[in-house]
Amino acid sequence: MKTKTLHFGSVIISRNKASPDNAVAACAYRSGKNLHDEKLDVTHSYSNRKGIIAAEIFAPDNSPAWMQGDKWADFANEIEKAEDKHNRRATALLGKDFQIAAPRELNDEQNWQLAKDFTKSFKDRGLAVGVAFHKEKASDGGDNPHFHFFVPMREVNEQGFGKRYRKFDGVTGGNEHETMKLRREYYACVNQALNDAGVKNIQYDPEKQAGKQPKAHLGKNVAALEKKGVRTIYSEYNQRVDTENFVNAYSAPINAQWEESTGYQASKDRRNYESLEKYRLNYQLNRGSAIAARDASQKSQSNVASLPVNRSEKATERAREGAKLAARQNQTWQERVGNRDFDRER
Repeated sequence: MKTKTLHFGSVIISRNKASPDNAVAACAYRSGKNLHDEKLDVTHSYSNRKGIIAAEIFAPDNSPAWMQGDKWADFANEIEKAEDKHNRRATALLGKDFQIAAPRELNDEQNWQLAKDFTKSFKDRGLAVGVAFHKEKASDGGDNPHFHFFVPMREVNEQGFGKRYRKFDGVTGGNEHETMKLRREYYACVNQALNDAGVKNIQYDPEKQAGKQPKAHLGKNVAALEKKGVRTIYSEYNQRVDTENFVNAYSAPINAQWEESTGYQASKDRRNYESLEKYRLNYQLNRGSAIAARDASQKSQSNVASLPVNRSEKATERAREGAKLAARQNQTWQERVGNRDFDRER
């Protein structure tokens, strides 16, 4: 059986940019409609955009009526209103756009049904999602069917949008990111759709790209330049990623065998890099305190501190000042008042 993979990426729609995003404009672009922004009093017009097969909004059963079907204008304007009610309105995260490739083995009707099946993954999490099905020409000359799942960053209740959905922020509930869980669920929907359509000997494997660094998406404009032989930063980046993935494919089994034989879990230590860095800094701080304490002891025994071996006068003076500060911090207020000669040079 032939195993294949599909692009599964995501971007954050945010106001925290030099050119802030807008939920109404984002929904208009993906749905291919003319949507009026109530706050800015402008209309974002994308009704002439080509390549849009279908667009619809899906939400949990407890959602209000305006969050269902084809009411993209209400959906987008309510996202803006929900974020304007909170303190961080100027840097608000409006939504997460999942850009997902559709399998070429299915026709448009089957792919749209696949998209609707996958919306259950978001609705089960209490989230609404605006789905747009696009079909354009790919860089290899074939079709490029893909979906946009525009998911607001807030959970849904009877009144509309409620509290923030925090699982998109990072790793929660284990070692697997929420986006990776959604990717596995999407692949399960794809394989089920292929089975229902009678497509044999092909399976999409979510683990096929596991451990590989993703490449940058070129887009039709950059792909056209690539065909003309024009080198871009995207092609150079993707070439470097291909090289790193090729090397890692051979080095990963060797590292795993070495870790198993030595009992040293390098991957775990890499994940704990920040803890190791904190340990190193604490070690240096404690070592510096010990040197300062030694110099303070030498100073208390003589009017002239004896210089340590291989230490410059400047370094010794810094140690003295650190020792004085440490000693003063350890004193009570009464001791400080009684010891008025503490800061006087001896």
